Amino acid sequence: MLNFPVPYGEELLYSTVARAGIRAGLISPKRLLDEVFGSRCVVATLDLPNHISAIARWLPKTFKPERLIYEHTLFPVYAPFVPEARRQRCIQWMLNASKGAVHLALGVAASLLKAPRFLRYCPGCLKAQAAQHGEYFWSREWQVAGLDACPIHGVLADTKIARPALERHRFVAASPECCPLVPQATGQPVSAWISAQLRQLLQRAAQPSASFAQWTAYYKALAARCGFSRGKAQVDHRALHEAILRVWPIAWLRRHHLAPDASGAQGPSWLENIFRRHRKSFSYLQHIIVNRALLGERWQIREILDEVGRHPAEARRACAPAHETADLELQADQKKWLRLLSARPPKPARIASPALYARLYRNHREWLLEVNGRHAGHCADHNAQRVDWNQRDREHLRVLRRLAARLEARSEGPRRSKAHYLKILGDSSTIEKNLHRMPFFARFLRAHAETVAQYQVRRLKIAYERLRKDYDSPARWRLLRKATLSEERLTKPARRYLDNRIHTTHATQGRCK
Repeated sequence: MLNFPVPYGEELLYSTVARAGIRAGLISPKRLLDEVFGSRCVVATLDLPNHISAIARWLPKTFKPERLIYEHTLFPVYAPFVPEARRQRCIQWMLNASKGAVHLALGVAASLLKAPRFLRYCPGCLKAQAAQHGEYFWSREWQVAGLDACPIHGVLADTKIARPALERHRFVAASPECCPLVPQATGQPVSAWISAQLRQLLQRAAQPSASFAQWTAYYKALAARCGFSRGKAQVDHRALHEAILRVWPIAWLRRHHLAPDASGAQGPSWLENIFRRHRKSFSYLQHIIVNRALLGERWQIREILDEVGRHPAEARRACAPAHETADLELQADQKKWLRLLSARPPKPARIASPALYARLYRNHREWLLEVNGRHAGHCADHNAQRVDWNQRDREHLRVLRRLAARLEARSEGPRRSKAHYLKILGDSSTIEKNLHRMPFFARFLRAHAETVAQYQVRRLKIAYERLRKDYDSPARWRLLRKATLSEERLTKPARRYLDNRIHTTHATQGRCK
């Protein structure tokens, strides 16, 4: 692609591709996808785009794909807070295609911190861009959730471009039409704190990220260092809650869905979980909130990340290996648990004595999991023997026959696939997992499950019968539209049926004439 623009400093790749379309004079968004990516299936993603390898081939060799990820996307904001294996996997997804996996793996999709509803911009920065470069572009700092104002010019302004966009394949360039130079109000002090830390994250070079065990150790040491520990293992969560509210405005926390709940009515809040054992990653803003409240104004997030990396990568287990535990005399809690398992399966035993289960999980985890696994296997075999699968096969077969007859009596309806039949029958997961135990039911289901080709033929038949009321010989395009099909999606059997139907209709009309 000739004249592909080189990204400006801190410019999003989304913005660079949009400027490429303007330079090439491409009005059609699909034509731009063809030129840049060689595919029309690429979604115009603002924060964590894919197919970056395809963009890198149009740029000078100094712009390596990983450099584009770290200097022209929002990936550096999330990368330090996920385990290293996940960070590497996300980089590979962004280089090629991920189909939304990057947002799931980095915790963006399920995060308490929601992305801004619209693309945002700073009018003061746009003036500087126009003076220096002669054009506008989208700066990546503007689109970070939690940052409401530019530290130099003031509060960010919203465009009318929604996130996610209604047109998923269109790259929209920053322009005077969508970014009017409106007056800006002064930002809150919290915006300046967040901006200073976010710039450190955005400018941080690519390097291995810390594990969950390292984050757990860091926050345990932080609580002890700042005087929020009670005893050896407990944390004073109420005092932490008060410390957060002394520094961060409660209205600002609520606006970003990060106000900690001290009552515990909705379960443990994110503030409590961040000081417990980490089983999932937390957002950059949650880390900023906690460390700013406990360490004061002079802390730096790059120093925190370096300190976290110095903790042991793996947590030391308190319990001995299973083969060593078997040789030792069982403790009282272990004997109690074995007595419980002799009368019930592991899950009911856990419900009956949750405190006992928690103590064993903390102190004898490997032994507990091994014993539960053995007992769960025995329970499963015992339950399997109690079920008369021959009788269940006959019963389900009778129900399925009645259902198939009822569905075949009417022509309309969704595709009668295997999953559709199981969904109507109910308890589909149990039936599907045990189809090998019900041979007659499984054979009847395979015989009556409708293929995609059969479903298309049925839709064409329905469309033909409906159109015959208004047209003697419905045109091919009318049949396809009525059946909500297209030439590209037609299977070979459906195409043969459609060709034969059109030919037969024309031949019949010819004889009548």
